[in-house]
Amino acid sequence: MIVADSHMAMVLPDDIAGRMADFMSGKAGFPFIGRDETVCLMYLYGRAAGVKPEEVGEAAGLAQRTAGQMAIDIDGYANSSAGKLDSEYIRSKYLNRELQLAVENKQAKLAGDPAILSDCFAQHVAHYKQDYFFGLYGPLREAELIADVRPALAGRMVMVGYNRKSEQELGSHPLIPVYVWFKER
Repeated sequence: MIVADSHMAMVLPDDIAGRMADFMSGKAGFPFIGRDETVCLMYLYGRAAGVKPEEVGEAAGLAQRTAGQMAIDIDGYANSSAGKLDSEYIRSKYLNRELQLAVENKQAKLAGDPAILSDCFAQHVAHYKQDYFFGLYGPLREAELIADVRPALAGRMVMVGYNRKSEQELGSHPLIPVYVWFKER
């Protein structure tokens, strides 16, 4: 089952955990990502076992539903009252999620929680009224990958989401930040 073998992270900005910690402690307000900064969400499908040929459709369907839900969330923030993009409202929402994780006895950190990262992306894109795109790649072949990331990415599918209108606005291939993120881990 592809859903259970998936992973999500915010790859850019690379110091997102520290920024979220500062925001949660009240040292920073919203927005804590600048208008001109690139934000990159990464969804990895087939994390442990890779994506088998018969699972490609399932992974593509999950990616499509995820991107569709993100569009709904962004529209929801963009078309809501200004209060939903207020620092205190967002901080409260993050704190409630942190409490939920604690009650469920999950060891996940807030900056690694898919629900918070998705919300963070949607909130910033809506706040700045930015365009965004999602792209799905793979299953990635060994020949497409540098040696350092082959074990983590060969046979997997990756969807990236950016706060840019298109791939062309990035200046490099959309998977480069993903490769760097995996190389550093």
